Amino acid sequence: MPRVYVEGAVYYVTCRGAHSEELFKRKKDYKMYLELLERYKQEYGFKLFAYVLLPHHLHLLIEPKKEVSISEIMRSLNTAYSKYFNSQYQRKGHLFRERFRASIVEKELYLLKLVNYIHLNPLRLGLVSNVEEYPYSSYFMYRDRTREEVREILTGIEDYSDYIKRTGEKLELHKSLQRGGILGSKDFVKKVKEKIKHKGEKEIKKFNTKYILTGVGVVSVLILISLVSVINFLRSKNTQNRKAEKEIYFPMLIIREIKDLDNTEWEVKFTSLKGSSSFTDTLSFVKGKFVSAWFYQEGFKPTNYSIMQEREKIIWETIQTKGNSTLSWRGEIEGNKMQGIVSLRQEGKAPQDFSFISVSLRRKE
Repeated sequence: MPRVYVEGAVYYVTCRGAHSEELFKRKKDYKMYLELLERYKQEYGFKLFAYVLLPHHLHLLIEPKKEVSISEIMRSLNTAYSKYFNSQYQRKGHLFRERFRASIVEKELYLLKLVNYIHLNPLRLGLVSNVEEYPYSSYFMYRDRTREEVREILTGIEDYSDYIKRTGEKLELHKSLQRGGILGSKDFVKKVKEKIKHKGEKEIKKFNTKYILTGVGVVSVLILISLVSVINFLRSKNTQNRKAEKEIYFPMLIIREIKDLDNTEWEVKFTSLKGSSSFTDTLSFVKGKFVSAWFYQEGFKPTNYSIMQEREKIIWETIQTKGNSTLSWRGEIEGNKMQGIVSLRQEGKAPQDFSFISVSLRRKE
């Protein structure tokens, strides 16, 4: 189903490991996914009402902002975790099975029911005998009423642990979620379908416009090549006055695509997000590998990186590991300027987060 934004709706999301592979092998894997989840929650500003991480799959209940789609959120989250997991366990290829599955659900009618449903998953699968025994869910988050999402849900409920025991699991909700799609009142379903139809019509129009313009562009290029050939032939016939001739310039057709960062070297300034300390570093992209001169000295070896383009920005991401230490990088490039965030996680030490901004750029030959 197309991922559309509908006011008053939440997304119930499930992701599973490819070929029934485990997504989480050790405690630090669960911890990494939760850290990434919190990181992208802060970056994209979505509401996270509930989650549960299970060995082979996971469930999330998310309310995205209008400006950032659920697809963008899940792509960033799962790509970052896949890079960490592949690096950690020396594997290649896709970690998650196909595209994530999502149901778009009417918030007012189903929000509390969905939260209960997600928290009861470990109990339903027989992983624990009591929901409070499972450590990798948002169940314990509901003891903290300072969180915006918790306050929104627990209005009128004094003791959530007592409430979930009394209400239990609703079988009809389980069946509806297994089918996926849209879950809500008739008016809500109608509103969502209209949004989907409108989005589909826009995509078709965009597709047609793109390929019509592409056709015009191809014809224009052929005409341009012919003109250049004729002019060059005429100019070659008049070699005596060639020095006196004015140079003739033609506008070039520029095809936009994701730019390759290969063979670039960036001098950047790092600033700690929790203090005033700062330092400079050199980030290099060479033969498909990324390396930080500063962190290379700390034992973080060159690693692969991914790039994608969003409007005028180029975004790159990578995760580096050294034993039980992890570096998560995300950078954005606009023009010849780069900025981004890097997170350092070391076992037994407090997390460290830095922002960085480019000072200079050098392209290697």
